[in-house]
Amino acid sequence: MGRCRFRKIPPTALEVRRTLGTWLLALVLAACVWPAAGAGASETDPGDQAAPVAQGGASEEPPPVSLEPVPSAAADDTNNATSATSATSTNTTNTTNDNYDNYDDNYADFDDFDDFDLDFELKDSEIADPLEPINRATLYFNRQLDRFILDPLTIGYRYVVPGPGRRSVNRFFTNVNSTQSLINDMFQLEWGDAGRTLARLLINSTAGIGGLLDPATAWGLPGHVSDFGQTLTLAGVSTGPYLVLPLFGPSDARDAVGLGVDSLFHPTFFFLPGVDALFFNTSSGFSQRESHYEELKALEESSIDYYSALRSGFIQNRDAQIWARRENRRPQDSSGAAK
Repeated sequence: MGRCRFRKIPPTALEVRRTLGTWLLALVLAACVWPAAGAGASETDPGDQAAPVAQGGASEEPPPVSLEPVPSAAADDTNNATSATSATSTNTTNTTNDNYDNYDDNYADFDDFDDFDLDFELKDSEIADPLEPINRATLYFNRQLDRFILDPLTIGYRYVVPGPGRRSVNRFFTNVNSTQSLINDMFQLEWGDAGRTLARLLINSTAGIGGLLDPATAWGLPGHVSDFGQTLTLAGVSTGPYLVLPLFGPSDARDAVGLGVDSLFHPTFFFLPGVDALFFNTSSGFSQRESHYEELKALEESSIDYYSALRSGFIQNRDAQIWARRENRRPQDSSGAAK
């Protein structure tokens, strides 16, 4: 006997056919149920029913509509109800107004609190800022540069290079560029600091393997940074207007000039002109930015106005840097107190 052979259907085709069969079954059931539902609705719809017929065969007449005026008692009840409603509405309005008055009184306290916080956050700067619109635009440019270039570089650098390695890199460039501090110490006639800077340079360049280690600090010779902006300050040059420099960030007119002059004191300038100031500057380079990455991000996320907070932070930090080792040379006001 010949055997009946069935063609094997692929799983995908079988699923498609099964789905089509389900839809066809649903359509058939809908076609059967829909007319019945429509007929039932038409039978029970009160709008399609005929008017009831009396036993005598005549249709029942609707009751006549009375055109007589409303009695005075009913009118009085209606007026009283209207007056009560009006009184209730008036009382509700007065209560609402009282609540709004109390809310305004209470909200005035929050206004004072907000003003206090705002004044605390955006207190007046000691440095004139006549170029604020331009500075804000420059800050926006720097933040976009940080977001798309410097932040990824910083995160990648911190991921690839471990903490001890990053500290060694910072020590190396700090040691190489300590010639900046040596020259400015001599410009400022601070011979003790100049001698210590020279001794640190010699010790760390030899025993410290080119500055990767810092044995000078362990031997009682802590380091410091002197710059040409500090030299100009001790010479009596005013700060000038506040500036936000492209790539370099917050500064002022005096320190912007000092940044350019200090670059000439770096040995790396003659090998990497321009690049050394951007990446290896001891005060604003990439290596220093990496060291303060968390602080900058915390300030950016917690500030109401990042521009004002950054300006205030720069002013305070810069003032501390300038006078940390030169407090005895700070100018005095008329009362004899340090300015």
